[in-house]
Amino acid sequence: MKNFIILLTHFVLQNQWITITAHAPDFGKSPCMYAGDFDKYGTYCAQTPMPLEELPDECTSLVYDGIIYGPNDEKKFSFQDTETINSLNGSGKPLILYYGYTTQKLWINAVDPANAQKEAIKLTGDTAEYTISGLVLTKLNYDFTNKKLDFHYNESFYENLVEFVCLLKSNHSDWSIGLYVSARNMIYYHEEDPCSTDKFDFSILNKAFDFYVIGFELFNPCNNIFKQGIVPMTNVFRSKFSLQTLEVVLSDTDMDTDQIYLEFKAMPTKNETSKEELPKCCLTFKKFCEGDHYNTYWCADNAAAYYSKGQFAKKIGAKGFITKYIDTIDPTVKCKCNNDKFITFAMMLRGFLDQDPITDCEKLNSISLT
Repeated sequence: MKNFIILLTHFVLQNQWITITAHAPDFGKSPCMYAGDFDKYGTYCAQTPMPLEELPDECTSLVYDGIIYGPNDEKKFSFQDTETINSLNGSGKPLILYYGYTTQKLWINAVDPANAQKEAIKLTGDTAEYTISGLVLTKLNYDFTNKKLDFHYNESFYENLVEFVCLLKSNHSDWSIGLYVSARNMIYYHEEDPCSTDKFDFSILNKAFDFYVIGFELFNPCNNIFKQGIVPMTNVFRSKFSLQTLEVVLSDTDMDTDQIYLEFKAMPTKNETSKEELPKCCLTFKKFCEGDHYNTYWCADNAAAYYSKGQFAKKIGAKGFITKYIDTIDPTVKCKCNNDKFITFAMMLRGFLDQDPITDCEKLNSISLT
């Protein structure tokens, strides 16, 4: 009987590829990811989260990376996460949630036809109290740097993933469902291993996903040797991971590129050699602009680079860009750039809108990318 139900599910969902139409996202040009992080002792940063009322009006949607599961369906999101989501839910702006598993193997198990219905019910229960406009499936990019992995993706996995997305859509017709795609993975597989089955098969995935979020997490290292900014425009220091290379990859991909968002960090990146444990709210431009030692230790893009990112998103026809994290840019306005605590967001938005760049931000102009 169980096998019959699984086969029936396969049949129904495969036909839903035809009957469930793409749900084009309407998140605006500049969705903002909110960290909602704080330090209750006030050692590193504020003792309370930044109030949502302080966020810029130009944030067309709000994004939260917070529905993560571990082995045995262990919830990796806290009471504070749920409180933050509830707050965002009451903002009056579209809410996009990131949802994923801690490992790709757990994802493979979750979308297996034998488990997909249970997974959909669990997710529905855990998000029932929220009004969600978008859901982004994350942590699915294969870790090509880990040579010890004992599994690979195959065609059946991609088909199972599509069927699972169709199942979610049948339960939530008002959701736009997207997939987080690592820009680093896209470049690696295009340049180094184009025939790998671990490379996302967009010819299958396009059948179900409404949009893609191309992100730049771990795009380049940040260490004492490589300090060329976070996301360089051109190839530098023998690295092919740049926006220039990504543009070439996007011109040669099966991905539906007319429904993509680019996710850019708007704050510095911690040096990977550091053993210092820092909360998200500490990683801000405050450290750079106070003349702290972090301004020579962390990695960051400068004003011109942020403007160029916005221009790049516009050039490739992206729907918009997601700013990560909007509340950890310069929350105490230490950079004194237009008295704007969201200055790097403003720089990217000007680039995307083809407006004049902000050129009078001395401390962000002076960040060296060499």
